Amino acid sequence: MRYTLLVRFFSIFAFLVASLLFPSVIKGPVSAPIYEFTVSRETVTMPDGVRLGATMFMPVPLEEGERFPVLLKMDPYRKDDFFYQSDYDRSAYFARRGYVTARIDVRGTGASEGTVPEREYSDEELNDAITLIDQLSKKEWSNGNVGMYGMSWSAFNAIMTAMRKPPALKAIIAMHGSEDIYYNDIHFIDGVMHLDFYDQQVDTDNALPNTNTYDITEDYFKERFDTLPWFIIEMKNQRDSDFWRSRSLKFQQPLEVPAYVIGGLLDGYRDFAPAIFETSKAPVRMEMGPFNHAYPHTSVIGPGYEWRETAVRWWDYWLKGIDTGIMDEPPVLIFVRSGHNPSAILGTTPGSWRAEKTWPIEGTELRKYYLMPTHALDTAYPGIEEHSLVYSPGAGMAAGGWWGEPTGDMIEEDQKSLVYDSEVLTEDLQVIGIPRISITAKADKPFYQWSVRLEDVSPEGKVSLVSGALINPSQRYDRLNPVAIAPGEEMVLSAEIHFTTWTFKVGHRLRVAVTNAQFPMAWPTPYLGTTKLLTGLNTWLELPIPPKSLLPEPILPAPQEIEYPPDYQGIYGYGYYYGADRDNIEGVSYYTTESDFAWRIGEKDFASSEFYTYSVRDGDPARAVFNGMRRNVFNIPGKSITLSCLFDVTSDEQFFFITIKRILFENGTLIREKTWNETIPRDFQ
Repeated sequence: MRYTLLVRFFSIFAFLVASLLFPSVIKGPVSAPIYEFTVSRETVTMPDGVRLGATMFMPVPLEEGERFPVLLKMDPYRKDDFFYQSDYDRSAYFARRGYVTARIDVRGTGASEGTVPEREYSDEELNDAITLIDQLSKKEWSNGNVGMYGMSWSAFNAIMTAMRKPPALKAIIAMHGSEDIYYNDIHFIDGVMHLDFYDQQVDTDNALPNTNTYDITEDYFKERFDTLPWFIIEMKNQRDSDFWRSRSLKFQQPLEVPAYVIGGLLDGYRDFAPAIFETSKAPVRMEMGPFNHAYPHTSVIGPGYEWRETAVRWWDYWLKGIDTGIMDEPPVLIFVRSGHNPSAILGTTPGSWRAEKTWPIEGTELRKYYLMPTHALDTAYPGIEEHSLVYSPGAGMAAGGWWGEPTGDMIEEDQKSLVYDSEVLTEDLQVIGIPRISITAKADKPFYQWSVRLEDVSPEGKVSLVSGALINPSQRYDRLNPVAIAPGEEMVLSAEIHFTTWTFKVGHRLRVAVTNAQFPMAWPTPYLGTTKLLTGLNTWLELPIPPKSLLPEPILPAPQEIEYPPDYQGIYGYGYYYGADRDNIEGVSYYTTESDFAWRIGEKDFASSEFYTYSVRDGDPARAVFNGMRRNVFNIPGKSITLSCLFDVTSDEQFFFITIKRILFENGTLIREKTWNETIPRDFQ
């Protein structure tokens, strides 16, 4: 306690001196972990009377009348059971440093009243966020400044809320987010239909009862269990439209709220970070790290780092008015991956950090490689030749479920693709940024997809995936107004390959692999046939090649140990396991994923398991299949609740056929079942 008071005394003294010498700028040390804190479960009432569940982490004031900034994190992921532990780890960290953290369940989910919203990022959710910011900024313990932060969903809605410019929102931190919800989310990756197991997860968990009581009532059925699954709504919006664009920063005014954005090189949501940096009217700090869909300090893929240290310096500057020096530092930090052999169980990514003052990196060369008639990849003038590609519906499994996660050897996938290789490199080649691809193509059917992979071929012939892109050719003229392919039509199809960093080493070769399938990332197109790639001036790969950095390599703080709530206990768990299998006799490709977790909070026991299978038959790609099962078993004192949800999605040439079934047991007795059967036309998917 004596140490805490001394630190507090010298901090206050430094602030007073700085404020006297420099009245407009308060310079001082970064907020130290000197506060004890309390945790309480409360409600916040919205204008329509709906009470939202809130968990408040409150620093204990060190002096009478002390006020604190507020950090708001809001999502539907059930703060009192599913995300109890992970929310605690972050919230406790910030509370100890003098920040009130408010973790809010979206209305109709978790501990919040109301009906599950009709869609992701609904108007109700965003309006609630505006109201929450206003209310929290006016609390007697608040200094009037609010920040929003989070990963994935809570990054998405932090960006969307910042677009609305509530006065008390002074800054945000967003990691693994999106500025283009149609192209850069999991429903239509690059404009191509993607059925992610997340769809079933969220549509199962949305049907669980309120965490305050876990009561099964008629209101619960009306407001949660019986509500229409979001997946059905999304499948009725298969083409780009205002449904997606109204939530997408890309099609709205640039951000005017300072943003600290973090992307993972092994995550599917990474392009948003450079896009925001390039367009924002407010200051932006960007970090692109070597991790997957996780916080940088908890990612199982390293090297991780303690982003929360930087976050406190960011919050101190924008919410406490303390000049921590963060705005004087290079605003761009990028981990440059060193070329390595493929590994689906990558633990640590080889490479190093690079700091830059600008983005794009000043002096970056855009080097164009043509896809040659000889299947070479060269900067020389290309000849013109047609290369035929037979559609193989099950191709692509080695690349995984989205453009993220570590991947194994792509050699078998390349055997089903058109491949173009550079000469063996005689010097290292570093790539940082968003490569671009253009291909000239013809087709014999009205609809296909194209997938382009950028790869690294080692001297031993091992093939590492660097990055990739999907192309929906129906959107070649206009994303809003897709059109079919005219058989024999010569098309120029172009796309941005997802942000990447990579050092192609001496002795290696660059490779471009082109195919018409990326299973199960892309739902298979229905027609068997052959497409053609035409070499020439409109068929090329463009790589961003930066100059050597002029700044010293940054050293990032090592991650601290994860902090667990005192009443939390992990029981068992594994996930996610991914498996690809091929029945060559029947000509069927299978891709499966599964997980199984159990944990305890106080006297409550929780378990959640899931299993998903994708399959497609070589001779009948129109009838691709997804089967999924997710089961949650909650043992609460006095009751046991089991909620299962079954997903069955199939297709033919014209339609998607969707069956979703929710099944609820209480104390071993079947309480309710509800099934949705939908036939939805394929809309250029």
